[in-house]
Amino acid sequence: MSFYLEWERLAFQAYAQIPDVDRLAIGDAIVDLMNEGIPDTATPDGDGSWHLRAGRYVIGFTIDDDLEIYLYEIEKA
Repeated sequence: MSFYLEWERLAFQAYAQIPDVDRLAIGDAIVDLMNEGIPDTATPDGDGSWHLRAGRYVIGFTIDDDLEIYLYEIEKA
């Protein structure tokens, strides 16, 4: 099974500024999305986008049927 993850530039910059210990929770959340799909704890934002708590942060993403995840936002919760 293969997946594709695309980072919006500002999300990638936000990730680069997060302490390593918090990056793990974000990475785990992304891997869970890839393996299990969108969890019940994710909040829909309309237009096919979602927000999901990942440790002390919230990630904003879209996901499509072709197993492509577009990560567009990372903010402190």
